[in-house]
Amino acid sequence: MKYLKSAKVICFLSGIAAALVGVKMVKSKTVRKACVATMAKGMKLQKDAQEAFQNMKEEAEDLCFEAQKKAGLAEDEEASQEEKASEV
Repeated sequence: MKYLKSAKVICFLSGIAAALVGVKMVKSKTVRKACVATMAKGMKLQKDAQEAFQNMKEEAEDLCFEAQKKAGLAEDEEASQEEKASEV
C-alpha cells in the first residue's frame, strides 16, 4: 500500500482511468453528435472570419487607391508602370 502514496503512481493510474473513460465517451453517440456540431460551428465561424477579413482587405485597397488618386499619385504610378513595361 506504500506505493499508492507515490505521486508518480497516482498520476499513472489517473492517466489510465482518464484514457478508459475517454474511450467510452468517444464511442458514445451523444458525445459524437456534440463534437460534430461543435466542429461544424467552428468551421463556419472560420469561414465567416475569412470572408470578413477579405472584405476588409478589399475595402482598404479601395480606400488606398482612392486616396492615391485624389492626391495625384495614382497617375504617377501608372506612368512609372508604363515606363517599366516599355523597357522590357
